[in-house]
Amino acid sequence: MADARFTRRGFIGATAAAAAASGLVGCEPAAPEQEGGKSLNVRFGLNLLVYTAAFTKDQVDLIPKVADMGFDGVEVPFNDLSLLDAAATRQALEKAKMGMTACCVMMPGTNPCSPDAAERAKGIERLKEMVDITAEMGGEAVAGPLYSPCGHLTGKAPTEEELKWCAEALSAAAAHAEKANILLAIEPLNRFETYIINTVDQALKVVATVGSDRLTIQVDTFHSNIEEKNTPAAIRKVGKHLGHFHASESDRGVPGTGQVPWPEVFAALKDVGYSRWVTIESFAMGILDLCAAASIWRPIYDTADGLAKDGLAFLKKTAAQA
Repeated sequence: MADARFTRRGFIGATAAAAAASGLVGCEPAAPEQEGGKSLNVRFGLNLLVYTAAFTKDQVDLIPKVADMGFDGVEVPFNDLSLLDAAATRQALEKAKMGMTACCVMMPGTNPCSPDAAERAKGIERLKEMVDITAEMGGEAVAGPLYSPCGHLTGKAPTEEELKWCAEALSAAAAHAEKANILLAIEPLNRFETYIINTVDQALKVVATVGSDRLTIQVDTFHSNIEEKNTPAAIRKVGKHLGHFHASESDRGVPGTGQVPWPEVFAALKDVGYSRWVTIESFAMGILDLCAAASIWRPIYDTADGLAKDGLAFLKKTAAQA
């Protein structure tokens, strides 16, 4: 197994908590009721993993930088939670008038699906802590693989018992998120990164089992390009349960330069009435450990700034035409 420090989601955390009185971003109790026929009205975010593997107080200057590019918010990596400075982050977000989501990572030893009850308990506590930190930052949602450490594979399909433990952990997290006014979104990952939830069908079963409005689904176009038969159809199937969205090209490069069918994807988002975040996710190529974790062995974009600016321009244009 890969070094625990350098698993892909060891550097990724996604989430934002419900905007509070600070007036950053309003948060409804759950994904809004979605009806077709309405204009597409989304906010655009940038995952800060394109610049840094770990977000600390020293990196808060990235927030105004991303704001100046025209983004509406940032996605903060939640790996080592001790490195985060909630107060400094919130202050920077408020000053720049930016929203925020948290990119969740379940670290080794905090697996909610573990056969070890003590480890499952640690997983639940980590989920609750991520919710609390997101709320302190003035964020809106915690999104990502909330159900397992990325890269943890058993060589077998998930057992019924593992799925039961998963649902129990997410139910506890959703109850805590309800109190904090934070949204949770579980992200299906490709088969090379997890065996628990690879498709929206699997995610929908978990959401139905938990039965909380606080637990929604995140679709990431990189992963769905691998696992789904048809990404737009998958988005429509998720429908009102869509709580977060990652715009990631098929090669993790600049959105609009690969194989993702973006016009059809945005048409699907419009059809389900999606009105939350469209967040670009890619990774900083200059950080070797992060590149190894994300299996990036060659240049996938010219510059991080170029990826952010060109990707945003493309996504805004495509959304406007949906």
